[in-house]
Amino acid sequence: MDALHSAGTWAGFASREDVALHQRYIADIEASSREALASVNPVPYYVQGGVNVWAGVKGHLDAVTERAAAPVIAKYIGVLAAADIEEFTYTTTFAIMQSLRLDRGPSGPVHP
Repeated sequence: MDALHSAGTWAGFASREDVALHQRYIADIEASSREALASVNPVPYYVQGGVNVWAGVKGHLDAVTERAAAPVIAKYIGVLAAADIEEFTYTTTFAIMQSLRLDRGPSGPVHP
């Protein structure tokens, strides 16, 4: 495993290149989250949830997270160690997406 791929591990201090790579990774997650928030139609998830509105919320946010994380994982797998563990990118994407969504106002585009 080369130094670039091991960025973010306990192998030692990060280099400037490692930091720049991680900044690009986070910027890509943010951009992908914005696109996913704007393009994933929430209606089918609320219809599927029926009377349980929270099931609709979960389905919608899961779909947004998956759509936002997929291209980032594809781009960084084998490049950034954290991307090799897809769950790390999903949870980071969910947190960034939620921050973007909540910055839009009460519940962003999701109004349970």
